[in-house]
This record gives sequence, structure tokens and C-alpha cells, in this order.
Amino acid sequence: MQNEYIPIALSTIQPNTCTGCNLYIKIRADADIRYVLYCSGNNALKEDKIKELLYKQINYLFINQSEEKLYLRYMESQLKEVIHDPSIDANVKSKMVYNVAKSIMIDIFNDPRAGDNVDRSKNWVANTVEYVLNNKDATSTMLNMVSHDYYTYTHCVDVSVLGLLFAKYLRLDGKEMNNFGTGLLLHDIGKTQINLGTLNKNGKLSEVEYAEIKKHVEFAHEILNDLGGLNEDSFYPVLQHHEKLNGKGYPKGLKGNEIHDYGKIATIIDVYDALTTKRPYSDARKPFPALQIMKELMDEHFDEVYFRSFVAFLGSRG
Repeated sequence: MQNEYIPIALSTIQPNTCTGCNLYIKIRADADIRYVLYCSGNNALKEDKIKELLYKQINYLFINQSEEKLYLRYMESQLKEVIHDPSIDANVKSKMVYNVAKSIMIDIFNDPRAGDNVDRSKNWVANTVEYVLNNKDATSTMLNMVSHDYYTYTHCVDVSVLGLLFAKYLRLDGKEMNNFGTGLLLHDIGKTQINLGTLNKNGKLSEVEYAEIKKHVEFAHEILNDLGGLNEDSFYPVLQHHEKLNGKGYPKGLKGNEIHDYGKIATIIDVYDALTTKRPYSDARKPFPALQIMKELMDEHFDEVYFRSFVAFLGSRG
């Protein structure tokens, strides 16, 4: 029974709002643990009830695992309030920011042409940019959230998180970070149109399979263009994250300064995340070996100035 319930920080629930999911209190009685319903999902958790719980030093409530999606959708609607609440710990904020992004991307990969995909992505990025720029602990705590188990949707979140933190390090302004981060979050949406067997193949791809994989860039452009609402600059990470400085990338074989700065940065982050994540065909590398591979075996793929800056960025984080 314990595994059916997951803890949520009481501080993330805004007073007088409905979470949409049932909230439970964990009761210990001798050797037994029970979860007792405290507030049903269609009722608001009143401010006086929150104060009462805090007075009793109850800092966590519990939800049934089956309702986690409802809770994350609630958190998505409350994200701005959460990131600006000084009483909420940075670790809790970062976990919420990261998990909301995962929830959004799962929805997008289940239904890539849903009409609200671009708006949800842009809203998440806007809130995350505010958080990253205004919270001194955001960088370290957000980096701790980055996953090392590969799913296409977690890869999109990780690339966006790394990209936004690196963009702050490069001193991009808020508007630039928003456009860049949204493109990163959506950069692999085209993979929803690729056969799962090819995507998850445990071994070397055939020429035919590799040609199919490469189409994900064109598919992404088509999907996002049809959805509308995406800033023109946000398309650069989507269209150019597989271009290489030496002109041997795809889909257009751009070289040097034919590649936009957002494309140059996206390529570095996309490869770094792939190398440091466990894939069906390879184990996750530690950061230093991954950077060594990028430097020694892929040197002509990356813009040297941005690559050096990325190494310095990671080094500054310890």
C-alpha cells in the first residue's frame, strides 16, 4: 500500500485552491501505516487547514500514484506562484519545475498536434526563465534534476534545462532565453512520427533506419508550423540541432556561420545530454569523459567558442 502513495510538499499547494486530486495524511499506528483522506480533490484546501497542518509539523501530504498527473496539471497552473513564493525551498521549486515539464512533454508526445502544445511549452519556459534569473540556487538545484535515464521526453526537458542554464551563463536576455528555451523543449517533437522500433533500436542503425531518423527534423518543422504561435527564432534549435560546423550534419548540411547561434549551442547540448544519458545502445558517461569524446572525436562538429564556454559553465558548477 505504501508504494501506491507519493508525498507532495504542503508548501506547493496554494491556499483556497482545488488540486483536483485527493489529499491524504499518513498515520502511523504501531507497525502499521495508513493513509487517511484529508481533503477531496474537488474541495479547496483552506488557508486555516494549511496553517493547522504546519502547526502540527506536517509538511507533506500524500496523493495516490494514479492521480499524479492531476497534481502535476495543477502545479502547471500554479507554477508562477510557486517559483515566486519565498517560503518554498529551492529544491522543492526545482523539482516542481522539472516534473511539470516532464508532464507537458509526455502529453505532447502522446498528442503532438494538440492545439495547446506551444502555449504550454512557452508558459513553462517563461516561468523557468524567471526562476533561473531570480533565484541564486536555481542553477545548482535544477542541474540535480537532470535525468540520466533516457526517454525522448526527458531528453527534451534535460536539453531545455541545460540550455536555459547555459544561456544565463552566456548572459542572454530574458526574451532570448524564452525563444531559445522553447525551441529546445520542442526540438525532438518530430520523433513522434518515427517508428518506435527504430528509435529504440539496441544496436547500429541501417542506412534506411538512419535516413528515417533524420526525417524527425522535417517532421518537427511541419508539426510546429501547423500549430503556429512559435517565434521564428525558436525554430533554429529545432531545425539545426543536428547541423555540424564542418557541414556534415543534417538536414541541410549547413557549415560555419550558416548555422544560427541557437543551432550551434543546441548541437553541443544535444550531444552532451545524449552522451551522459543511458541509451538502449550505450551506458551513460560521466561529464568529463563525455566532454573528452566531444573534444577528441567530434571537434569539427562544434563552434569552438561555445564549446569552451560550455566546458567552463559545467566546471563552474563543480
